[in-house]
Amino acid sequence: MSRLIGERIMLREYRREDIDGMRAWIVDPDAACQMGCYYAGPQTWEQTEAALERILRGDAGGVHWVVADRTDFVYMGQCDLTRFDHVAASAELGIVLLSENRGHGIGREAIHLALGFAFGQLNLNRVYLKVYADNPRAIRCYERCGFQVEGRLRQDGYKDGEYCDKIVMGILREEYERGG
Repeated sequence: MSRLIGERIMLREYRREDIDGMRAWIVDPDAACQMGCYYAGPQTWEQTEAALERILRGDAGGVHWVVADRTDFVYMGQCDLTRFDHVAASAELGIVLLSENRGHGIGREAIHLALGFAFGQLNLNRVYLKVYADNPRAIRCYERCGFQVEGRLRQDGYKDGEYCDKIVMGILREEYERGG
């Protein structure tokens, strides 16, 4: 898989040394709780290492990138396309950034690179995501990237001891081509 180069960042392949960056957000309660039930409880180093090995072997399913600084290749987060539906030509987008990289437009740039790949290289028709309804900052970012709210999944998530809603957002190829 080739690197996707943006103005400030790139989406690149994973390396074994990225495990430290992965662990940084996995142990960050603010980031991990937004990523769903798999990360709701503590994850061991060995579990993270096994996940990284699946990605490196190509067994993880989907397309997985490290969000990295364009100049020094340093891990800033990760972005992926998973849950491909080859009949409907759709996939789910996921993204997480280290806390120091949030709020600077890095996520938006990474999403634009991923969408360009999804619609250009993979020939998808739709990319969607799920986001907790109580995460307005992420929702605003996704809207700026052209995603539209498609629906609400009532009590689809569980965090902080409560069931909570998730918002489904999506963008179609034609919307992306029009500029969102």
